[in-house]
Amino acid sequence: MADIVQAFELDARRLVTVQDILAVRPELSSSAARHALTELVRRGWLAPTGVRGSYEFIPGAVAGPYPSGDPWLVLRAELNRHPDAFHPGAMSAAWLRGYAQRSPHHHLLVAEADTPKPRALDATYRMLRTSPAPAHDRVDGMPVPTPPELFAEVAQLAPRLELDAARGWLRRLLDDAAPEDVAGALRDRRAATRARAGYLTEVCDAKEHAAAIAALGPIGAGPFFTGPRSTDAPFAARWRVYDSGCVSGPC
Repeated sequence: MADIVQAFELDARRLVTVQDILAVRPELSSSAARHALTELVRRGWLAPTGVRGSYEFIPGAVAGPYPSGDPWLVLRAELNRHPDAFHPGAMSAAWLRGYAQRSPHHHLLVAEADTPKPRALDATYRMLRTSPAPAHDRVDGMPVPTPPELFAEVAQLAPRLELDAARGWLRRLLDDAAPEDVAGALRDRRAATRARAGYLTEVCDAKEHAAAIAALGPIGAGPFFTGPRSTDAPFAARWRVYDSGCVSGPC
């Protein structure tokens, strides 16, 4: 076992499967590799992740057989099986990218609308499915939306999010995204998403971004909402948006 453990420590490996053991010891049969995996679990070098066949490696530098506490461990294990099928989204992505100063209490994943929900992910994270759901950047080895994609995602999912404390990090996000890039990320989105995005830029006093979004074309009569479908909220006539999600401040 020592050579397998040493190889995983040298690689700083986080996750281990039977295939990783075979990569280190190719002379082993599949059954022998599975036995080695079971033995590593018994000895405390590996801990179950909740994803079938995937285990967290506990390096020797850790005091005792305790998992790392990595909040993304289950997602990493699932991404090994289904690359890029899910990504940290909205507030979780804002925290990973450094815009939000606090980690969400319950991390959020986003996936395309027709993506099945793996049981382990559904038990660990809140998952929202929507289309489109692009994530063309990477942070800490995971797919995440680019800044313009993230802003468009927030506008698209706003009624299903808690955005009453989001204005600060949305402002920082917009500072990091050119108006034309934000407009490009919104070009093929629905009118409701574009309207909410326009409203969010105004709340953040991002006038150039608002102008770029307005130039995309008419948004229709609405009304649209940043939260629940309630008209008992501040109304922005330009965007036909009720701020029922209290983005601009206490409702």
